[in-house]
Amino acid sequence: MLAQLRLSRLGPVSGAGWRALGGLIVMLVAIAQSAASVTQTDVGLAVWVLAVLMSVAWFIELGPPRRTALGVWLLGGAASALALLLPGPGATIGVIAAIVTAALRLPDRSAAIAAASLGPLFLLATGVGTHWASWFGLAFDALGLAFAYVAATAVRRIRLERERAEALLDELRQTRQAEIERAALAERARIAREIHDVLAHTLSALALQLEGTRLLVEQRPDDPAVVTSVERAHRLASEGLAEARRAIGALRGDRLPGPDGLARLVDEFATSTGTASHFELVGEPVPLSSEAQLALFRTAQEALTNVRKHAQATNVDVCLRYAPDGAELVVEDAAPPAPGPTNGSASRGYGLLGMRERAELVGGTLDAGPLPTGFRVRLWLPKA
Repeated sequence: MLAQLRLSRLGPVSGAGWRALGGLIVMLVAIAQSAASVTQTDVGLAVWVLAVLMSVAWFIELGPPRRTALGVWLLGGAASALALLLPGPGATIGVIAAIVTAALRLPDRSAAIAAASLGPLFLLATGVGTHWASWFGLAFDALGLAFAYVAATAVRRIRLERERAEALLDELRQTRQAEIERAALAERARIAREIHDVLAHTLSALALQLEGTRLLVEQRPDDPAVVTSVERAHRLASEGLAEARRAIGALRGDRLPGPDGLARLVDEFATSTGTASHFELVGEPVPLSSEAQLALFRTAQEALTNVRKHAQATNVDVCLRYAPDGAELVVEDAAPPAPGPTNGSASRGYGLLGMRERAELVGGTLDAGPLPTGFRVRLWLPKA
């Protein structure tokens, strides 16, 4: 129990630790087998000194990366010296371990230099130690060392490619997550624009109509115009509800309003406000994306809403002009200069911001600003 408790306190041993321990045991067994045949005391002592040196070098090269090169050269040099004194499996395993570690852990150039130096040095020491008794054995050893270096290099490249693939996969996951978040934010912005455009257009007209009705009720409660005004307010509320339903349908993928509805939109504006309004269509229609068509309609709708809320306009001109490379929408109102807020005050809200976002999302541009006699909104959209 006490032994188990002590082992448990050491914690789990990593895969690299087991490999290092296994390699050390194999090397020590090989050295011990070689040393068992030693008869001279001085040579035997030297063999055991080299065995200890190789063991120390083994742990040095498996330590921090900065010590790997030192351990590789120390292990390879000790293995070559052991091959000179006592050729056998211990020296062979030591030099193979040095070359494999160099190929796995050192930079490519340093690993190649170590293999090209330690391999011939070991073969030379083996040849001298055996008095060049077996050229076939030396050739076989050279082939084994070359194979060990090539195999270790291939393993290292496979490992690096796997790490690179894992890094790319992680980057791909992060990129995909960022794209999902951007798509969610874009969808939220689109829904916000739809809600704003629909509610601002309808509720502003309804608010003005109800205010006029209230004044009529206060001043002339028996006037038939009160009933007419209430009916108009009811119609505006119904139209707003229908417009909200159309917006919800558009969010679900139904058909979106587009340029075909501009004439009706201008007529409804003229009817509800009593402002002289004119719509003009110039040129042959060009193909536009569904989002561009929606941007045309919503921009005209928002511009007319701003005229209703912020300007005492005497007339409004809406012009849709088609060109070979796109379409241009201009909404311009004429209003006498007056102190206080004007149509330009819409820039403080979300109306112009939403219009500009719509234009940029489909590759277009939007310009809006005051004129000496009013306010103008200009939208340009490229063809699909």
